[in-house]
Amino acid sequence: MEQNQKVELENPRVQEVIEIVKDFIMPYEIEVNPLSIKFLFLDSDNPLITKKFSELSRKLISMGYIPQMVNSFEHYIQVSMSEKKKFVSNKVNLIMLILTILSTLYAGYYFSGDFIKPGADLFWRTVLYGFTFFTLPLLTILGVHEFGHYIVARHYKVRASLPFFIPFIPFAYSIGTFGAFISLRDPFPNRKVMTNIGAAGPIAGFATAFPLLFVANYFQKVMPLYHFYTPYFLHYPLVYHFLGLLMPVNSPFFPMTISVWVGIFATALNLFPVGQLDGGHIVRGMLGRKAIYLSYFFIAVLFYLGLSYTGWLLIAILVMFLGLNHPPALDDTSSIGALEIGVGLLVLLLFILSFTPIPIYI
Repeated sequence: MEQNQKVELENPRVQEVIEIVKDFIMPYEIEVNPLSIKFLFLDSDNPLITKKFSELSRKLISMGYIPQMVNSFEHYIQVSMSEKKKFVSNKVNLIMLILTILSTLYAGYYFSGDFIKPGADLFWRTVLYGFTFFTLPLLTILGVHEFGHYIVARHYKVRASLPFFIPFIPFAYSIGTFGAFISLRDPFPNRKVMTNIGAAGPIAGFATAFPLLFVANYFQKVMPLYHFYTPYFLHYPLVYHFLGLLMPVNSPFFPMTISVWVGIFATALNLFPVGQLDGGHIVRGMLGRKAIYLSYFFIAVLFYLGLSYTGWLLIAILVMFLGLNHPPALDDTSSIGALEIGVGLLVLLLFILSFTPIPIYI
């Protein structure tokens, strides 16, 4: 350690960090600067470095520090202060949920009109029908997707917010929502955790939508029609073809058919391996730094698909705005295991089953 850094070590917080880190690893040199503390170490002195770093990172994050392990020319752990963040109250989650229920109710009301028998209380019967067969299944699929992320994040002791549902301005053919998300309040500790948290949402959401496919198919066939106006057509993902659940395209879609279709489509959308989408988390966890090349390839695919379906173009622009380069995990050097490889293969299968190049046309 350099002589001019001894004065800085008199800072009690710096000294506290040094003592904590030395409880977990054996550094051969410590470098202190105004923004961070660098602990250089040898692998031979630290045979359990991956496990020790995981324990160390949990302790330091709880104290307001961010540790990063780097294996380049030199092997070191760098500890810096985390930014002080003010998290919103859970009241915001509740307000956004209520607004999303209202906006999807409008969409459900619109999609239900063809199935409601004219008569007294037509408005309220249509509202109830839309809530039961559109809003409820759609928000259930989206909610289970986000709670999949939340539960696995909590399992790995990564703090996360409750789901934020995003209402969308209701208009003709709108589904009334732009989806949902959770906010991770801690960085990913390692590539394994990044992969598993990223994959948990799509797996949970698809598992919820899958049985509802059969329920929606049943109602599509048995519910009576009172109007026959069909202003749009849906293209069905591969899972519908495998199950033989293709709905007729020459009659109105039952509202639950639309809501479950949206849930399946959301799975494919989230699994695109770009940026901050779930697929971006998964490939960054599985491939490490090489994942950026896959992101470049698939953003080009999105722009190409945008030539036939404008929605893909809008998604590509949004993803690029949010950033293609995914931040690394705190431990970006340890390898993934058999579980993560299995998870990766599973979500690849889900992507293939859920994807359709031109989802909807009017």
